[in-house]
Amino acid sequence: MRKLITLILIAAALWSGYWFVGKTAKKEVIETWLQSQKDAGWSVSYDDFSMVGFPNRFDSRFTKLTLKDPLSGLGWKAPFFNILALSYQPNHIIAIFPPNQSLDNGREEIEILSQDMVASVTFEPDTLLAVNETRVRTSDLALNGGTGWHLRADKLDLSTRQKPEIEFAHDVFFDAENITPTQAFRSGLDPKGRLPATIEKLLFDIVLDFNAPWNRVAIESGAPEVEKITFNQMNAVWGELGLVASGDLDVLPNGTVNGTLDLKIGNWREVLALFVTSGILTEDFAATIARGLDAITAGTDDPTILEIPLILSDGLMSLGPIKLGTAPSFVR
Repeated sequence: MRKLITLILIAAALWSGYWFVGKTAKKEVIETWLQSQKDAGWSVSYDDFSMVGFPNRFDSRFTKLTLKDPLSGLGWKAPFFNILALSYQPNHIIAIFPPNQSLDNGREEIEILSQDMVASVTFEPDTLLAVNETRVRTSDLALNGGTGWHLRADKLDLSTRQKPEIEFAHDVFFDAENITPTQAFRSGLDPKGRLPATIEKLLFDIVLDFNAPWNRVAIESGAPEVEKITFNQMNAVWGELGLVASGDLDVLPNGTVNGTLDLKIGNWREVLALFVTSGILTEDFAATIARGLDAITAGTDDPTILEIPLILSDGLMSLGPIKLGTAPSFVR
């Protein structure tokens, strides 16, 4: 029994030593990063910074944290901010955000209100620190702009995961529910108020194929560029309007996007009407498109539902046989 107690005491002493060494190292890393931001001209301030969590966690706790880049004007402040990590799994980091924080984009200060906003990131356990998984989730999200605009969402969930079978590719999943867009967005797209106040569903399940890994080198030298986008599913529901899309898009070195998305559009005539009232399409062009789409949907089970490919090629875009004009491109 005495030997067992001795072994337990030795193990406890070793673990305590490991925790205090790890705590000191982690705190030094964070303080070094904050000092490097100050040296780069950033404004960095906080009332208190402490490391707690013995024996199983390294928890970094800030109170009244403010970060601001005077060159871009970008800034963020929060009454508290916690970074959590298990002492036996330090490559998995969890960030806990307060229910009220603010972001300054250099033009206005945006108030961010939320419930249970949590972010996490898991790195590969090596010196390059390649990103394996990330996730941000929250509920009752509200963004209030200093210029008077408001944006709401009942739920928001964004996650990424490195795809092992495709080098440099990441699965990306975005799910938002009951989004109340800004009044400017509503007025621009739906000036007559035909649609409900909230967008019921917005979901993206895609794969982004990059030209380099997301790791410490990429963060220091420049973000990798997207080479391919695979839409496993895109689903949007707004009142009687619905959109489902899937397909593959290739992004060329000059930013041009080539590929095909198979679309399923619910109540497509209402979509055209919205494009006319918002000024995206002229009445004559919309009428021309409607005649072509009427011919396509006439023999289907439900002529209000349009199933058609969106084709992007050589900088141009077409909806089936109907030419729409210039296709969107990536800025390189």
